[in-house]
Amino acid sequence: MQYQATGLMALFPVYLERAGGEENLQAVNSRIAQNENNLNQDLMILYNKLLELEEALAAREQNEA
Repeated sequence: MQYQATGLMALFPVYLERAGGEENLQAVNSRIAQNENNLNQDLMILYNKLLELEEALAAREQNEA
């Protein structure tokens, strides 16, 4: 079984919140929640890619043994 590169799915931008001027608290909380969601999606994408690589390496090692 030959390993086939599948590429990496697009990651989502994460923006760190900076102290602002006269913004309302609900808008700031909404942006923070969106950033948390994007970060969680990014981490899940990376985690799944690592699992895929680990499985491919294990299969390759088994075939070489």
